[in-house]
Amino acid sequence: MTNKPDAIFEALKVNKLPSLPHILVDMLVACQSSTANFQQVSDIISRDAAISARVISLANSSFYSRGGNINSLERALLVLGTETIKTVVITASVQQFFSGFNTTHTQYLKHFWRRSLSCALLAKALATLTSYQQPEQAYLTGLLHNIGELVLETNYPDQYSQLIQNEANEHTRIEIEHTLFLTHHSDVGAWLIDEWNLGTFASDAIRFHHAPVNAVLDAHHLVKLIFLSSQLSKENALDEPESFEIAESMFGLSAALTSEIVAQIQNEVVKIAKSLKIDIDSRPGNDLESETDKKKQVALAEQVRNIGLLQSANNHLSQSTSLPQLFQGIQEAAELLFGYKGSQVLLIDPTDGILKYQHFSDLDHSASETTLSISLQPARCLIARSVTSKTIIHSANQTLFPEALPAIDQHFVKITQNRHIVSVPMTINGCVMGVLVMGTSSEKSITPNTLHLLDCFSSEVANACERLNNTITESSTSLTEEELQLKINDAVHEASNPLSIVRNYLEGLALKLGNAHEIQSEIDILKEEIDRAGQIILRLRDLQHTEADQAPGVDINREIMDLNKLFQGSLYLSHAINCHVSLDNKLKRQKGNRNPIRQVLTNLIKNASEAMESGGDIYLKTSHNVNVNGRDFIEIVVTDKGPGIPDDILSNLFQPVTTTKGQRHSGLGLSITKNLVTEMGGTISCRSNQTGTKIQILIPVRNID
Repeated sequence: MTNKPDAIFEALKVNKLPSLPHILVDMLVACQSSTANFQQVSDIISRDAAISARVISLANSSFYSRGGNINSLERALLVLGTETIKTVVITASVQQFFSGFNTTHTQYLKHFWRRSLSCALLAKALATLTSYQQPEQAYLTGLLHNIGELVLETNYPDQYSQLIQNEANEHTRIEIEHTLFLTHHSDVGAWLIDEWNLGTFASDAIRFHHAPVNAVLDAHHLVKLIFLSSQLSKENALDEPESFEIAESMFGLSAALTSEIVAQIQNEVVKIAKSLKIDIDSRPGNDLESETDKKKQVALAEQVRNIGLLQSANNHLSQSTSLPQLFQGIQEAAELLFGYKGSQVLLIDPTDGILKYQHFSDLDHSASETTLSISLQPARCLIARSVTSKTIIHSANQTLFPEALPAIDQHFVKITQNRHIVSVPMTINGCVMGVLVMGTSSEKSITPNTLHLLDCFSSEVANACERLNNTITESSTSLTEEELQLKINDAVHEASNPLSIVRNYLEGLALKLGNAHEIQSEIDILKEEIDRAGQIILRLRDLQHTEADQAPGVDINREIMDLNKLFQGSLYLSHAINCHVSLDNKLKRQKGNRNPIRQVLTNLIKNASEAMESGGDIYLKTSHNVNVNGRDFIEIVVTDKGPGIPDDILSNLFQPVTTTKGQRHSGLGLSITKNLVTEMGGTISCRSNQTGTKIQILIPVRNID
């Protein structure tokens, strides 16, 4: 039988928690932008408790969760992926838009936003300072520490509005909440954390963040972090002696250090608020601020309208089955969205990099009536300038050709049958694939909303063109696998030789120029980039092997031979390496996946090659049966004749961010290698001195009969 508190919780609606329109507008712009990346979107989301709550709830649902709780926002965002995140943001925005606008409610949301973000930033800073191992978990828990308050405010807006206006202190507010709702926001928040499986310590941290100090002095580290962060996130925290007493009693922090941390976080919150145009210091009754908030609500309405229009346009474009049909659909959508007539599409030809235009005379046939080619030289026409600068340009407002447009631009003015043209680059993942040229009779500048909508529409058009091109390409005759492999081999061979020559020339040039630090540093950068190009070529050649080995398990000897052959035309050439291979032909095919073995071997061979700056010898060896303490292992040994590894590095060789190869390397290669070997049930060890380094891998024998 359900007890009374559980029944109270289950009656609460928690899937429509509101956010400030300022936040939602920024999220929508980022989600729809053709240039925004995952990190930009996640940064905005991480500043808002309501959207973060939706993300965490969804990521921990049975559909997405694959075992193990997701207790950090970063991991939740990665699990969901970009498209799902966009859906979450768009859904929240539409719900918020239709919920109406209320000045008092917006003021409350500002206060809630500031307190939540302050607590999150403080929790993360204090977690790092006090060596808590999961600072991201502390951030998320701090961000959600008052989420129960938002739930109660959403479910009981009239009653909670009166409670807010009374400006009672936190302890009095909890008492009033309990009287009104038979529960209070700390318990509601803890219940939600339990529902999302964020862990008992996170739940306790939220349940007890308003408890008496003595009740949490012996609690878990996270509970104490959130308790202190909640206290310090109050606007007048530094005016209350209790803040310093708690910091001292819980973590031994001095008053001076506590004040410094709080001041830094307060400044950071102010900067974030300014970037989002949120006036967090305003008070109810401020007419100017109320007007600003209304403008944000209008901006949110515009974004919601844009979503509907773009979705309609996308549905229209997705029905096209040929380029003529698609181009007609683009014209119709552009006129509906912007009133721009006669829109034309020009695509960049990947074979020569020239912008090309085809005018189809009959939508039922592919024969072209007119073909135009435009060289991408920005000084020669407005359209080329728009593509090269990745900028939307209106012919009436541009300054490059103030007296008269070049002939090719005037040609498109005539085609669109308008007084002016707007040139809109079409990008996919930051790369321009073409341009939309749209006709307009207006001389006015494009508004920010129109500019944003044009950018989003051009991305939809680019995606539609790419989808159609892929469909056409897939239906055409393709190269056989053998022909593709020959072409890849030829390309690798042709590219590897000049790379090797250039790198060797740089080595000689470095010797001639002497020890000038700046020059040597620049030459090192050039060599790094040449090596990186070699690795790209290496991956290209490796593509032909991905489907070649269809037999079960992995042939370790074959993997070594394949990699050795692969590296002959790239890594070995660029580093002047001689590789000596000694393989035990009694070694049988082993159970398991080839990819981890290949990654381990690649990391070790690359490390050995890069350790010998002037070139040298590498030895690769396998043994089919090595007995250690009564167990049979396969042995793989990689030996180089380099200068050896210093003792201080050797003692932490397999730890992350330990590298002897300069600041441009991450130092994660051997850490990853060790983890992969461990997952295979094996061990890895290293011996090194001034004459070289030897790395031994032992993997349990698991022969395939």
